Amino acid sequence: MAIRTLRRRFAALGTVLGLGVAVFVTGVTPAYAQAQVELTKTHVGEFTRGGVGTYRITVRNTGAEPTNDFGTQMEDTYPPGITFLESRVVSDTTGTAECEGRIPQPPDRTGLTCRSGRMNPGDSYVIEADVFIPSNQQPCTVTNTASVFEGGTPPRLLDTASHTVNVCNGGNGGNGGGSILPINLSGLLPMYNNVTTNNNIHSPGATNVSGQTFGLNTP
Repeated sequence: MAIRTLRRRFAALGTVLGLGVAVFVTGVTPAYAQAQVELTKTHVGEFTRGGVGTYRITVRNTGAEPTNDFGTQMEDTYPPGITFLESRVVSDTTGTAECEGRIPQPPDRTGLTCRSGRMNPGDSYVIEADVFIPSNQQPCTVTNTASVFEGGTPPRLLDTASHTVNVCNGGNGGNGGGSILPINLSGLLPMYNNVTTNNNIHSPGATNVSGQTFGLNTP
């Protein structure tokens, strides 16, 4: 009789311990409940050699949970030759976003760092950064990657975004040289005798033709 009673007590104790474990496990915040912060990166206007281009970066909490109280930190590093000029906060629902340029090692790679406080679900901030593109920038395509972290020790990577721009031909593609069409001007425009023209406007294999006849093209 005493043995059966002891077994019942052990069984009851096991049930209580099991419930305690269940409660403990249930109290753990699942990974999917963490803040879901997304980063997008694009540019405004054209990027041209010898000119100024503008990157636009958006950081948004698209999840159902806020970030921790350390907030976020966005880091954007530019390729060699691209120089940071200035940045501005275009919009900010957190009211805490601020940015500063940085010059990490090696010294020919500049970048931008932006920080914000706690981001609630739906919060976002938009940053624009102006950069200088040297006249001898190579290659024509320039790619860089931005990353956003949640603060803490260590910081937690939330998202990354890469973006490519073309700095040749006004940012519209190409390799910075050559013609796009073999246009022949002979007979289409008035020309004076013995004026040399290039019929193909620097097309590959083009030759100059001299001695155009003055007059307009007729059917």
